[in-house]
Amino acid sequence: MKATLLHELNETDGAEKTFSKIIELINSAKKNILIHMYVWRSDVIGNAIGKALCNAADRGVKIHIRKDLSAMMYEWIEMNQKSYLPSKPSKLTKLWWKTIRPTFPKTFVEDDFVCGAGNELLKKKSVSIEWIKGVKTHQKYYLFDDQELITGSINIEDRHRKYFDYMVHIKCPNLSEHFHSRLEGNANYQKHKDIEFIFNQSMNNERRFEIKPLIIDLIKESKNEIYIEAAYIGDHEIDEAVIQAANRGLKVNIVISKQANIGNDNNYRRAEKIMRESSARIFLSEKMIHSKMLIFDREIVMSGSANLSIYSMNYASELNLLVKNTNLVSDFVKIADWRKSVSTRVDELETLSNYNPLIAYLQELHQKLKL
Repeated sequence: MKATLLHELNETDGAEKTFSKIIELINSAKKNILIHMYVWRSDVIGNAIGKALCNAADRGVKIHIRKDLSAMMYEWIEMNQKSYLPSKPSKLTKLWWKTIRPTFPKTFVEDDFVCGAGNELLKKKSVSIEWIKGVKTHQKYYLFDDQELITGSINIEDRHRKYFDYMVHIKCPNLSEHFHSRLEGNANYQKHKDIEFIFNQSMNNERRFEIKPLIIDLIKESKNEIYIEAAYIGDHEIDEAVIQAANRGLKVNIVISKQANIGNDNNYRRAEKIMRESSARIFLSEKMIHSKMLIFDREIVMSGSANLSIYSMNYASELNLLVKNTNLVSDFVKIADWRKSVSTRVDELETLSNYNPLIAYLQELHQKLKL
């Protein structure tokens, strides 16, 4: 199995290598493409990927898209407020989005892209779409010709270029067989593998949540050092495991955004608690941290779509990689060391106390209510 981290040190564009590789693999696909996506915005990259898929469909490539319907909330509230794939939310849903829009940071950008531009793609005979409704599927992956997979934390939208983010490209002749056996719950994960797929699955009435228990086990098994880089934190059980690890003498470094795009108050509240109750060190990144990555003793990596939030750990379908491949782990460690070095260490608790307790409470409640 060959694996490549689609990011390098000092890169200012957090998604260029990912988007370039995706379009390259779409253009070279011969048989089939499977895409499972959370946010797919009608912007520069959203339409560029859509155009490449249209060309692939015209070549006869079979394309199946799994799209989380609930993520349209972010497509309609944030940035240019345009979805690439066409769907019609109910009047009640649109009213709810209008009600909560003022609680989101102001990110609106005006452009000439068309909402629902993907209608042209869906008209192709070899293209099918599966709208995921009723459950939240936060997974992000592409499978090309059953042997090349790209997965991680990058949605299809331009703003990821300004984030700290990355995906992993995996290539293996029998990749599809093992990936689908894990995806469908027909095989248990194997911790000894160089690279293994770890799932939270809430689709099709399935309740299989593997990620949090494994993370807690890895925290407890760590002997020297834990590095955490996350867009959103706050799962109470993981927070407690981190506190206990730091208090038994492990070096614990946590990097979060100085200003996250959503959930910032709850991030600060939970980070303050961890710092107050342990020796864990908190770092704030000027650039938005959207990646989700943990490193244990600089030997094992967990990275993928899953945040360390109540919502991701307990309710959403997610896909993480458990990585022991020496070369890939080394690449992750180098990125982690660099990102920590360009972030600011929090020296005083007061730095993290500057949040709105009511907003933080409501942000956590929003997750618990699975909204």
